Amino acid sequence: MIFGDEQELPCHSAEQLLFWQKCVHEKLCFTLVNWETNLEKDGAFLYNDVCTHTDLPERMKPMADTHIKYNDHSINSAFKNHYIVPDYQREYVWKDEQVEQLLADLLDAYNTDSQKAYFLGTIVTYDSGSQFELIDGQQRLTTFFILLCAIKKIYIDHGEQTSVIENLIYSPTMNSEGDVINLYHLQLQYEDAGNCLELIEKGQERPNYITQSGERLFDAFKTIQDFLQEQFPQIADLKKFVVFLLNKTSFIRIETYDISDALKIFETINQRGKGLDPMDLLKNMVFRQVDRSKFKELNMNWKSITRSLEKIDEKPLRFLRYFIMANYDTSSEKDGILREDQIYTWLSNNNAQCHYQEAPFQFVQKMAQNVELYVKCRMPDGASEGNVHLKNIPLLAGKSYKLHLMLLLAASNMNSEAFAKFKSILESVVYYTVIDKIATNITERTFALWCRDVRNIITVEDLDCFVKNTIIPTVNDWKLDNKSNFLRLGLNSMQQYRIKFILGKITAYVDALKLGKTTVEDLTTYTETAVEIEHIMPQTCTDKELYGMDEEEFSVYINRLGNLTLLENTINRSIQNDVYANKATYYKQSKFYITSSISELVNLGQDTAINRTNSLLSSWSDWNKQAIEERQEMFYRLSEMIWELR
Repeated sequence: MIFGDEQELPCHSAEQLLFWQKCVHEKLCFTLVNWETNLEKDGAFLYNDVCTHTDLPERMKPMADTHIKYNDHSINSAFKNHYIVPDYQREYVWKDEQVEQLLADLLDAYNTDSQKAYFLGTIVTYDSGSQFELIDGQQRLTTFFILLCAIKKIYIDHGEQTSVIENLIYSPTMNSEGDVINLYHLQLQYEDAGNCLELIEKGQERPNYITQSGERLFDAFKTIQDFLQEQFPQIADLKKFVVFLLNKTSFIRIETYDISDALKIFETINQRGKGLDPMDLLKNMVFRQVDRSKFKELNMNWKSITRSLEKIDEKPLRFLRYFIMANYDTSSEKDGILREDQIYTWLSNNNAQCHYQEAPFQFVQKMAQNVELYVKCRMPDGASEGNVHLKNIPLLAGKSYKLHLMLLLAASNMNSEAFAKFKSILESVVYYTVIDKIATNITERTFALWCRDVRNIITVEDLDCFVKNTIIPTVNDWKLDNKSNFLRLGLNSMQQYRIKFILGKITAYVDALKLGKTTVEDLTTYTETAVEIEHIMPQTCTDKELYGMDEEEFSVYINRLGNLTLLENTINRSIQNDVYANKATYYKQSKFYITSSISELVNLGQDTAINRTNSLLSSWSDWNKQAIEERQEMFYRLSEMIWELR
């Protein structure tokens, strides 16, 4: 198997390759609708049928001459031409594993039969007259160009003649000053490439400051060099491999004289889920709608989208899925959920909603606005109202949790007051999915359904109506076993980071009440590493009867939430596994009231904030199974005050 730009392409037999060559030479132009499947499905037809043109599928019968050519090329013949990767194409993205896979496949084919032709797939080009503009195949062709540079370097190191290789890398031409210069047969016009290919070809060192794309180009060169030196320690063996590489590897070059034709072919080849991902296909789809003179402007807008996603290390396809489900009607899909492999088909069938054909710039602008909102919600600052809740969600559900972002994109029409309140509501919704162990597929299905209503909400009154009529009934269904789930909560049943967050939020809430506040601000003080989860009944306990438990009960209650509290590590180091009576003295030193009051509540005046807080709390002079159960019940009541939807 060998990689295409984004996929593994099938390795075909010599007979199939000859079949393709015959098709090319006899100008059997295939209709593009089923281009991708021709090689695999139609390769099985008898080859004499090709000669007689009998019993062939309709799409494979000869057509009138068109402005599209299909030519088979070896590396040797292909690199006698000039290619450019235009600036609107994406940069070099292959990593070591793709480069290594390509090399391994070439080596495998060489070792199997060095006289047998090896098919590399197709590339799509736009013939501008003096050079070929690469529309599809730039990753492969760039890698082969670097491979030629690596071979040249090794040849030089061994004193071998390099003229044949050099003629494939560049050729002399005359510049505007009349000077003869070497013009590279592959030129990368996107700005991230800089002069990296020139530096690589000349054998110069990697610059200290380089773009990510430049890093990948130099990484590919090193990977190729290391591979060739390891596999061919003798220069004579490498030279034999180079003969195979230049003459026996073959691919089909599709040549068009209209950029729109080239983009359409690119789309057709890749549209069935075996080629580029939907983000690339969407870009191609949008570019097809604009005049070439607008490519640069549109590409700048597109790059702002992809770069924003790169900065937060976000998968473009996740954003694209959420963008579509948040902004458009996806009810035609099962459960309203659009899967990654369905994105392209959905987009192709829903221009009536998206309007990317009539208004491509506006469509891309809408994507850019959604990316901006997505980034702000993924990386919330401390300035925007309600962002504390967005910071809490990954602390509760995990750093990889992002389902709520779909709803936040759908909420882009809300005014600032409604949007701030919606963030708080989402924290509560996510909290109940965690406590009541709601499956991810159910959550996603629910959120996708909610998007239809959320995108029409503008005011707090609209939001309150939606919460009352839709969110609360759904969450109440989830909460059927909520109390029993909570009363079993502990380190044995839930990850430590989640337990620490729940403890932290309850602790912060009690501290806020003590100060006369009703809302919890930033939880950093409660979740930082300097604050630890303390086991009130110690984990190492030689006398379990002291706590009224046998061995079996101890193993259950030791990690229950009711036996846990937050404590500063400076205090925690002092108490270790001491008995409760001694620990209680140290707990009183804690700045967290829910910890300092475990053994004794502090009363201050009448109808004060602290006394009102005390009415919600309990204290225990002795610590045992009953105390743990009572404290867990207390936590449950507090949790409902914090997260219950109203």
